[in-house]
Amino acid sequence: MGIAPKLIITDQDLGIKVAVEKVLVNTRHRWCTWHIMAKVAEKVPKSLLGNYEFKKDLNSCVWSELIEPTEFEDKWKTVMETYELEGAEWFVSMFESRKFWVPAYFRDFPNSSLIKTTSVSESQNSFFKRYTQSRANLVVFLMNFNNVVDAQGNHSAKLDYMDSNTIAKMKTEWSLEKHASTIFTDGAFKEIQEQILEAYNHCSLVSISNDSSPEVYKVLDHFSNTCTVTFSMEDSVCQCGCKMFSRTGLVCCHIFLVLKNKKMRLIPENLIGGRMLKSPLVKAVHVVQCQDVATHVYVDEKKKAQAILLGEMLGRYQAVSVDIDQIHELTSIVREARQQIFADGIVTSTAQKKKLMEEFYGAEAPQEVDVQPPEVINTKGCGSRLPSRVEKALKLKRKPLRQCKKCQKWGHHDSRNCDKFEEKEKRRSRRNSEV
Repeated sequence: MGIAPKLIITDQDLGIKVAVEKVLVNTRHRWCTWHIMAKVAEKVPKSLLGNYEFKKDLNSCVWSELIEPTEFEDKWKTVMETYELEGAEWFVSMFESRKFWVPAYFRDFPNSSLIKTTSVSESQNSFFKRYTQSRANLVVFLMNFNNVVDAQGNHSAKLDYMDSNTIAKMKTEWSLEKHASTIFTDGAFKEIQEQILEAYNHCSLVSISNDSSPEVYKVLDHFSNTCTVTFSMEDSVCQCGCKMFSRTGLVCCHIFLVLKNKKMRLIPENLIGGRMLKSPLVKAVHVVQCQDVATHVYVDEKKKAQAILLGEMLGRYQAVSVDIDQIHELTSIVREARQQIFADGIVTSTAQKKKLMEEFYGAEAPQEVDVQPPEVINTKGCGSRLPSRVEKALKLKRKPLRQCKKCQKWGHHDSRNCDKFEEKEKRRSRRNSEV
């Protein structure tokens, strides 16, 4: 892409780690937190597997984005001492590599709340697999890839159109909420609305210091966290210690409470992220000037014409979607229009498609193909891996219960192995009592 990425997220592959350090010198490297936390069940003693307090303490220590690195280190040490895990080799190695996977060390990085795990790339892999085949040649792959890009663009344009025609439901009486509904997309507004409700119902001002500029506010939220918010009267710049806006691009509940206290009716421009704004491309569909967003000025007449066409098509589709007769009538009209516009350009037969391809590339397809696609290799393992204890327990839990004819109990055994099952349960209860 011409420049190195600002952040790369992978699993715990040491080869990639060394390569990133040598080649992508200015790139932040992050490990997938979800993959690491999924291994905890296999690394802790059996006595901690069902301990709810241990899971709660460890998750609050690792997953929290509101704590600083020093606070994380103190909490981690407390958890290790409380549950006697100081000498556990896996936990020691994970603490030594904490700067690669703990969210507390990425509080200063603007990831737009997206790049936390490898789920983003996995979802893209799943999306592309719907359009491509593993043994497709290069030409078919490029055609399918173009279909993928068109599908994503069409979906994005449809969401933009729905944003411009959907009126959000207000849950408070604040004018800030109404202003947010007019400038943010539907998905971003729902998240911002949660922060507004949090500020409206649960947040409170602990102290206010307006002796100097900027003013300093102490805000207590629903989770008993006290955050420091600074507000500058000169340029309405507002910053919060939780760093949610710099991290995700969304205004936090602490800032909303300060804005309410200042009786502001509109969200300041410095707190409006450009990535989550409603697209001005849709505004052009309804012949609305989009000069209010200076970063998005569409001067391409072709794009404007495409936006108008897309708006007309989606509008007609929504108008007839409730009546099946109107749907059939609109479908026939579209087919007739296609015949009129593409009368000479429609390719119907396989021979015509092949001829069109050969004319486009200036070469004929060979009669014999010497180079074959490589064999498909399963990259997710050979399938012979032994399941772990957790996987076995989950598989057994999903099986339906059956009634034993000997002991008349419901479980996962029958009359043939009833005695073995009872003996196993006795040994397990004795072991638990000794622990």
